[in-house]
Amino acid sequence: MNSETLFAMALGLQSPWQVQEITFAPNESGREELNIMIGFPPGSRFADQSGTACPVHDTVERRWQHLSFFEHACYLHCAVPRIKTPDGKVATVAVPWARPGSGFTLLFEALALALIEREMPVNRVAEIMRVNPQRIWTVFTHWVGKARAADDPSAITKLGVDETSTRKGQHYVTLGIDAGPKAASSTSPKAKATETLDSIQKHLEDKGVDKGQIKEASIDLSPAFIAGVKESFPSAEITFDRFHVVKLPDEAMNLGSEGRTQGTRGAERP
Repeated sequence: MNSETLFAMALGLQSPWQVQEITFAPNESGREELNIMIGFPPGSRFADQSGTACPVHDTVERRWQHLSFFEHACYLHCAVPRIKTPDGKVATVAVPWARPGSGFTLLFEALALALIEREMPVNRVAEIMRVNPQRIWTVFTHWVGKARAADDPSAITKLGVDETSTRKGQHYVTLGIDAGPKAASSTSPKAKATETLDSIQKHLEDKGVDKGQIKEASIDLSPAFIAGVKESFPSAEITFDRFHVVKLPDEAMNLGSEGRTQGTRGAERP
């Protein structure tokens, strides 16, 4: 088995795609890079959207950053075919290793999202993967947007609402989530709690969810959130989330402990 066949198997390539050449050499900065050239045999045909096998009209050069090869950056290169469809139109073939318009392979993007999912900051992810942080944000935004577009909250009955910071400083967003086994339903910039709950209610309404469908709402102890739930989701019973409930006696005990310490110090003789 030669190296081209081995890398084709590792990449999961299927006919007519094949690895045609592999180079491992320094780049302009002197760092070693692995470059894998992917192609197809002459006379290959590719299916259009209707599944019809079409001849190749021409090709366009593309490059994608892949997962690192040990500590070395790895790139896939391909002269991507453009096919001529039966109706005379020219269309670019979608390659199986990357989404259209991305400069990364799907496996590269999957690793970046996995690191973010484990609460690693985007800047750190970008540092590890040796790319500009904005490119990681672009990947993140794409897949989150895709997930939100595909989200179906039609069965939601339990709503959870909380705030979280988006970056350092006083920058917050409010999250509305399905308290069942679902993903985020809505996000809103920091605003008055009543306005935020109204925004979440309108988002769900746009998705076909009547406000009367929400039977439970989990929130913090904010009076504004309480008022917002009563106004926007009048059928919901309010549950205060455990974190904030447990926090109250902890804070009370700490304050009491500080008071006793100060009183003891005051009673000490010089």
